[in-house]
Amino acid sequence: MKYEIKEISTIKRKAEVEVTAEEFENYYTAALSEISKGVELPGFRKGKVPEKMVEEKLSQEGVLSEAAEAAIRDNWIKLVKESKVEAVSQPKVEIVKIARGNPFVFNAEFEVLPEIKLPDLKSIKIKKEEIKIEEKEIEDTLNWLRQSRAKMSKKDGPIENNDFAEFTFSCPSIADDPEKKDRIVIGKGHYIKGMEEALLGMKEGEHKHFETENPQDKKEKLEICVKVDSVNTMELPEINDEWVKTLGKFTDVNSLKEDIKKGITEEKAIAQKQQRREEAVKKILEKTNFEVPQVLVEREVGFMMDNIKSRVNSELQISLEEYLKQIKKTEEELKKEFEKIAEERVKGFLVLHQITKDEKIEAGEEEISQKIEELLSQYPDKEAARKTIDMEQAKMYIEDELKREKIFKLFDC
Repeated sequence: MKYEIKEISTIKRKAEVEVTAEEFENYYTAALSEISKGVELPGFRKGKVPEKMVEEKLSQEGVLSEAAEAAIRDNWIKLVKESKVEAVSQPKVEIVKIARGNPFVFNAEFEVLPEIKLPDLKSIKIKKEEIKIEEKEIEDTLNWLRQSRAKMSKKDGPIENNDFAEFTFSCPSIADDPEKKDRIVIGKGHYIKGMEEALLGMKEGEHKHFETENPQDKKEKLEICVKVDSVNTMELPEINDEWVKTLGKFTDVNSLKEDIKKGITEEKAIAQKQQRREEAVKKILEKTNFEVPQVLVEREVGFMMDNIKSRVNSELQISLEEYLKQIKKTEEELKKEFEKIAEERVKGFLVLHQITKDEKIEAGEEEISQKIEELLSQYPDKEAARKTIDMEQAKMYIEDELKREKIFKLFDC
């Protein structure tokens, strides 16, 4: 095989590939042999028809087509490996010359990762804020703990503030909107505006209709139908040392508060770390300009669509089609909205990839093996986990994560 790769743009390449006559004859012979296995002719058993007769029956063009397909597939893989070109799309192939006894020639156009000229990374400074914990945050968590361990008692009377209500609701304003179930503590806030106010005073088994604003178009009103399934009063435990001891390793209220504070601090530290990393990428992007392969944007939009399908199915328990009716959008309109976000995500990935290349960031085998062992140690049966987990996928994921950590160490985040 001979090839020449030409630059069409910063992200597009065209490869002119020539497969020798001898090589292509091998592909032709292999294609003819494979086709012969499935051919049946009177007087011959299936797969036993002489290849010469198969060739006459199918015409040489049919065999040439099969041979060309195999030659393109194999030589494309070989080209990518030999040239080390960072192809991100499947090639668009044009056959230039195909005939027995002659070289097989084809062109392949494809997209590649762009070469990005990065700014001086030392100029990227990310401010680190001090993590502060307000007393109210600790108290809110304590109250959530109390609520989660409250004693429930069935109530026959009307719903009041601090009661625990279970209900079924739907939106008649939306065609074929299915019934959904939910449960809330009244007076704590709810995602549907006006729901708590509507539930106040209702009893088990009662129905009510009320109007709320459409979150997608605040000028429009939506009708909500709600039915109360059950009402319970909540008896909250008193916060004292004895109650705290029932929660686990704690000796008194102060030890619980310290643990809560530590947990909130760790959560905020993780959030701050992620925020600082996003800011670092954003600052680099502000100082760079490059073309983005469209195939990567389309791929990311596909991931986002798969994610939202999964979420509406698991969280809202409706199909994507029903969700699209509710938000009054088509699938294409939603994809269009995702494109800008997808493009920014791809740009971030490309910047990190370029840093990896420029700074020669690598993850060693020993580092990867250590992380894999740490991962496996989280399972009750380490060896059983080793057999069930796709270790190649795990290795690739861990390698990427290690490289990512090393990248952000450059920015102290």
